[in-house]
Amino acid sequence: MNLVDKYIFKQLLNNSLLILVLITSVFCLGKSVQLIELMVSRGLPASVFFKLIFNSLPQIIPTLLPIITSLSIFFVYSRMQTDREMVILQSSGFSNVELVKPVFLFGTILTILSFFFTIYQAPLSNKNFKILLYTIKNDYSSTLLQEGMFNTIGKDFTIFIKQNNKDGLHNIFIHDTRDANKPTTLIAKKGKIINTDLATKIFLRQGSQQFQSKDKKLSILYFDEYLLNINQESNDNFLTRWKSPSERTLDELMFPDKNSLDDIKNLQAFKAEITLRFAMPINVLSFSVFLLGFILNLKFDRVENISRTVKILSLIVFLQILSIFSSNLSIKFENMHYVNFFPSVFSIIFSIFFLSKSRKLIYD
Repeated sequence: MNLVDKYIFKQLLNNSLLILVLITSVFCLGKSVQLIELMVSRGLPASVFFKLIFNSLPQIIPTLLPIITSLSIFFVYSRMQTDREMVILQSSGFSNVELVKPVFLFGTILTILSFFFTIYQAPLSNKNFKILLYTIKNDYSSTLLQEGMFNTIGKDFTIFIKQNNKDGLHNIFIHDTRDANKPTTLIAKKGKIINTDLATKIFLRQGSQQFQSKDKKLSILYFDEYLLNINQESNDNFLTRWKSPSERTLDELMFPDKNSLDDIKNLQAFKAEITLRFAMPINVLSFSVFLLGFILNLKFDRVENISRTVKILSLIVFLQILSIFSSNLSIKFENMHYVNFFPSVFSIIFSIFFLSKSRKLIYD
């Protein structure tokens, strides 16, 4: 890399990092709005909140990289043209190939990074995010039972605890609606959560169980010790659920379970997901070169031109819409999964056209 290549590459890197921070900050803010109610209601520590945010970021980074790279190229080369740096370089004999070289190198590095996310990190993070979210919503440990609040456990239990400390639970109220025709209420002075691999139970001491008899009269049963199983139904097993294409590995997508009816129904979605994971990284490089070729092909203005900015930003939006449209099309129609590569092919063809056309400076 010569001095000019290093200068442009550094500018692209700085702008991309800044744009990445801004966009991810907006995403995290929007995501936190969805998660904040869950965090507050469960009384979870900040570390769990950040785990959820960090596990959701790899899912959007491959989608953001083409946008980030395109915006970075737009800012850098537009500023260079405004500051007459492009005029000096082109007048000094720099060809389009030499001007494209730092963009091509930068785009290649981000393409490799995008491959890492789409093939490995994003599916893993998506899976971990769903598991963590499910665990939070269905964790019945005593640390998640808040004092002085009515804690909802699944669909069947409402638990109120006056005090929760190292000695266990104190002054407990439990409303059990597993039997809709015969709901029961348990009141106990002391209790303790018992967690095992197979079940989660609450061991109650010195309490009573209240329920209505068949003749609609209130019956009270006093007990010294009572063991209540608060596990949900066995079919509520998250780990044995059907996994969506976005959280599957390439092997799971390429070799689905032939005995699973859900897998058979979603074969086209699996094919579309495979091609999308390879198409999205290629979009980073192809969109970058296409956008630069388009910028170099525009007429040089000695004064700032708003229409020029609108054209470039419109092109960036158009490329993203084309990518989203191709992705949706590949899922809906049989054997259309290769359409995910259409945006890249489209960009490469027009990149060659613009770069071959813009051999000299075009003045306005």
